[in-house]
Amino acid sequence: MWRFQRQLKQELDPLLAAQHGLDSRKFFILKSIQSGHQYPTVLAEKLQIPATLLSRYLDQLVKQQLIERQIDAQDSRRTHLSLTAAGENVLADTWASIQALTGARLARLDTRTLSGLLDALELLAQEESV
Repeated sequence: MWRFQRQLKQELDPLLAAQHGLDSRKFFILKSIQSGHQYPTVLAEKLQIPATLLSRYLDQLVKQQLIERQIDAQDSRRTHLSLTAAGENVLADTWASIQALTGARLARLDTRTLSGLLDALELLAQEESV
């Protein structure tokens, strides 16, 4: 599993950089913001990224005009993160690229093997959320 993930990342990062100006970590940050993790502290915890490193990534995403930072309306000590329209578009395009790359790999599996893999991944995902 680790080797598969490593190979996929080695293929994915150059593709994302060339086509979308992202790496996989920036993609996961954008995806997490879209999923509702809109505060840096929550985001750092969810993605298990040190806050200082996350701050650098957020600065880069702001410069790329993919996210915006606003003072939270309820608590002026907190910063609220949101995707810009450009961020939404890049995220959708990036997701399509990821699906194409992973789809090509998964297409090599027969139906029974693919079904077993999907069942196992679903079970693992449920265990993580417990």
